[in-house]
Formats: sequence, C-alpha cells, structure tokens
Amino acid sequence: MLDVIKEDLKYDFLTNIFYREEYFDKGIRIPLPFPYSYYDETEKKISIFERKIGTKKVDLAEECVLVFPWHRKRMRENIKNIGSNEFIYDEYNHFAHYFSPVNICFVYNGMHSTSAGVGFKKGFIEAVEYDITGLFEHVHTDGLYWYNSHNNTKLEDELLDFRIGIIYELSKLKYQIEKGLE
Repeated sequence: MLDVIKEDLKYDFLTNIFYREEYFDKGIRIPLPFPYSYYDETEKKISIFERKIGTKKVDLAEECVLVFPWHRKRMRENIKNIGSNEFIYDEYNHFAHYFSPVNICFVYNGMHSTSAGVGFKKGFIEAVEYDITGLFEHVHTDGLYWYNSHNNTKLEDELLDFRIGIIYELSKLKYQIEKGLE
C-alpha cells in the first residue's frame, strides 16, 4: 500500500500545474516533506540533515520523486524536449534530497526538466541521501500537523500533505517491526 500512496502523491503534485492555475499565480513555497528539525526527550534540537548517508542515484521511473514545477511555459518546453529526447542529469541544475527509509526524493532545483523526466519515466538524478529514522522516536503526525512525541506540542513545520503523514507513519511502523522495536 505504501507504493500506491506514493504514486498517488507523486502524480498529484506533478499535475497541479495543469489543473490548478490559481495555485501558481500566487507564487508557491514548497516546504520539505518532513520537519527540518525536531526535539529529542531532553529538548535538544536536531536537524534532519545531520544524518547524511551519501549520494543516491534516483530512477525517475521507479522512485517516489516529489517535484513542483511552477511555470507552465517552461513545463511545456521541457515536455516537448524530454518527450523526443532522453532526460540528462545535470549536476549543476538538478538538486534533491532523498529521505531513507521512507524512500521519498524531494527535488528543489531543476523542477521542470525533472518533472518531464518523471512524467515520461526517463532518466535519473542524484540526490543527497539522509537517514530520517531519528525522527521516528521523536515525531508523529495526525495527518494535519507534526508533533513532538515527548510533549505532544506542534512543530513549526507544516505537514505538506496528509499522504506524507500516512507514508511516514507506515514507514515508521515498518521500521519498528523490522528492528524488533514493537
């Protein structure tokens, strides 16, 4: 079921540019899919970027790649280009974070060409990979907000989409079962 939810999420975000014109007229700021930081039981603030694993090659046809194209004309141009050519990863343009073990790739630069690559299921990008298992013990969600699990206070970061909450909670449960923590 995780894969089904990820596919729904991926393509819903990808097609927003086609169906929700008013969304793009406002200008958008897309938050990360997970909180930037969280607090442990001693109230020490921890960044999700502290547990860098390395670089991951992300297959645009197979992975859950969250990308938010924001300009219709640039999107059309990239659809035409990638539709008749291969997607070519550009290390100076395509930037992304990959979050393990939830296995979500978040693109923050090179959005239009990456969107076309995802749509045509062509190519790969490289992303900096981070282990977010540290969140599992300290953060939970109700599908609307992120919470500190130690004192149940809301975290500042907004939950981008309820499906990310579902993916997060299911991934946390799966991780706990695999590690014998439940």
